[in-house]
Amino acid sequence: MSDRRRLTLTRRAALGLTAGVGLGAGLGSFSPAVASPAGYPKGQRPRLLNVLAEDGLSPAERTLATTLQGLMARRGGESLYLNIPSLGYQYWLDDLVSKYGVRTRTGDLWKTVSRSGVNGYVLFRTGTPSVNVATTLAGLTGAVAIEESLEATAIQAGLRKVLDVRDKDDRWVFDNYWRRLRHDVAVEQSTNWPERLRDYVTMAGTFAFFDGNSDFRAEVVNALDDDATVIGWGDASNGEDAFIGVNSAAGVKALPADHARNLSVLSGIREDRLEQRGGGGGRALDPDPQAHYVTFLITDGDNIQWALGDFPTDKRWFGSPRRGEVDLGWGISPSLIDLAPSVMRWFYANSKKDRWVVGPSGGGYMYPSRYPAAALEKHTASLAQAMGRADLSVAQIIDFNSFENTRLWSSYLKRREIDGLIYLEYSRYDGLKGKVVWSEGKPVISARTMLWDGLDGADEASVTAELNAATRNPHSTAGYSVVVWHAWSKSVDNVLAVVDGLDPHVKVVPPDTLVRMVGKYAKP
Repeated sequence: MSDRRRLTLTRRAALGLTAGVGLGAGLGSFSPAVASPAGYPKGQRPRLLNVLAEDGLSPAERTLATTLQGLMARRGGESLYLNIPSLGYQYWLDDLVSKYGVRTRTGDLWKTVSRSGVNGYVLFRTGTPSVNVATTLAGLTGAVAIEESLEATAIQAGLRKVLDVRDKDDRWVFDNYWRRLRHDVAVEQSTNWPERLRDYVTMAGTFAFFDGNSDFRAEVVNALDDDATVIGWGDASNGEDAFIGVNSAAGVKALPADHARNLSVLSGIREDRLEQRGGGGGRALDPDPQAHYVTFLITDGDNIQWALGDFPTDKRWFGSPRRGEVDLGWGISPSLIDLAPSVMRWFYANSKKDRWVVGPSGGGYMYPSRYPAAALEKHTASLAQAMGRADLSVAQIIDFNSFENTRLWSSYLKRREIDGLIYLEYSRYDGLKGKVVWSEGKPVISARTMLWDGLDGADEASVTAELNAATRNPHSTAGYSVVVWHAWSKSVDNVLAVVDGLDPHVKVVPPDTLVRMVGKYAKP
């Protein structure tokens, strides 16, 4: 880690309350974003939301709206909400109203600016790195980000220019402001997106950057704290391991969220503890000696933007009208207990025969075998705490050739909150064909097979045949199968096509049930 991360963050520095910055008079009493026990900054509880239709705003207005949203979320009370009615954002808005007593009204962007108390702006230019610069500095100065096409309107609204960053880039921010930014969270966001994640950057007082897979990116990641989080997504043009590997070697995890909206508002809700309701409670069943037990588990459960967006509405996934016909396993990020607890509660409340496990590889996407030992210990400790709060007992792992490294899994499985791990070899996920290893007396179970369009042996007929021919013995690890189904090429309907072809002796159970049964009945 770089010595840069050892610089002290004072409250005044984090808020930009130093000479020469243009903090709006109405923002001077703001408190900094408070970090949860897992380390995620949270907004304050919203009471009134000015609801804006995202498609009714120009790209420049969206950047203004989201940086304003982040500033307002620091103090709670009145804020704004960018809605996309066709996605999950309508669900989350309705839930805030019905379950948490939040009031709403149709928003007017410039009237909200006027009421906010903000009196300054940071000027940027579309199509340049300056949009990330302005987003970052909005969090330090208490000023909103204004694209140059809106400057005249901003001046007319009574705003004054604090900084002109049109010729600045991420390196300039890093060299001049790093000591005043958070080192436990950073946001990796393409300049192509004018609104996504920007409210959270501004609310949290963190660094927004994007520079492909450059040396500068590696420098930023190495300057972060042990087990810090990069929220967003990197340049995956040469494969996601190009940047997840760099993160992992630095002891930093990723939360895929570059298309997320409204996190500054959603994080303002507090839930100390949540409880799953579906799938029979995930308990171990009394074993049938003639049965083979199988669970179906979706991929990509670490993906926050998907959980917030079309995952709950799309008929391929949680929005399927056939959900509830069979026990299904879904992945979820434990970070939602802090970043969007109302969303996590909604998923649990609307579960039928659904059970949830932690997406790869715990608190965020990383490769545990490449994580420094001290960072991994910190990671699994905070992961266990979040899993306890979120009623999660099983975590998925993605890694490279590390299945047999039981010392690695000890860091996870020595935690009482974690009953077992489901291991996915990076390529292919089912490469270990259901092998099981043990650590701390708990199982690490590899995927036996998978549903994945275009891959040999991963079609419905092949998976059905493999499961029907599998060992019938619940006292052997061979008597259990994890089937991973690819989120982007398969659907609930594809899973049910397999289930419909299973012989009566093949029993479908939730993933946490299967893990507990392996641990109870198949231990060597």
